[in-house]
Amino acid sequence: MRPPPHGCRLTPDLLTDHQRLLERLRDEVDWTQHMRSRRTASMGVPYNYGGASYPVAPWHPAVQALADRVAPLAGFAPTNCLLNYYPTGRHSMGYHSDDTSILAEGTGVAIVSLGVTRELRLRASLGPDAGFHYESLALAGGSLLMMSAAMQAHWRHAIRRADTDAPRISLSFRHIVRWPETPPPVPPR
Repeated sequence: MRPPPHGCRLTPDLLTDHQRLLERLRDEVDWTQHMRSRRTASMGVPYNYGGASYPVAPWHPAVQALADRVAPLAGFAPTNCLLNYYPTGRHSMGYHSDDTSILAEGTGVAIVSLGVTRELRLRASLGPDAGFHYESLALAGGSLLMMSAAMQAHWRHAIRRADTDAPRISLSFRHIVRWPETPPPVPPR
């Protein structure tokens, strides 16, 4: 297995009971259908993403406990968690980079994966008319992926479709310090 790109750090075995947590969150979280390709929920301070606006919302106790566990590894105390629920491999997320301008200085995004292993595709531009460089990381259930703000500046990432009927939930923890009144426009893909 190749090491993750510069600015990424993968901890493959953060959780051993990730499947039980997936089932609990799948059943207890109030999922929205803001995104056509997956279900989402947000907890903590307001968050605007992909044309959707999530107001302040209480933390689910299990998500708060996980945030407390992630904090020392991430180097920040999360103020928000965006959850993405992929019921099957047909559910996906297109290439994007996260808005790091809203984050506390020196922080990034900490992503915990639950359920089936899915591939995170990474794409970096090689320059005008030069194409792209691609890499991929297998995000196993129970893993923690740290993505720095610097990594977000150079790479876009996606969860592409996969041949599985098994579910996955990702929990993206951020230390958000600013949020706009209205959602930013959706950038072109």
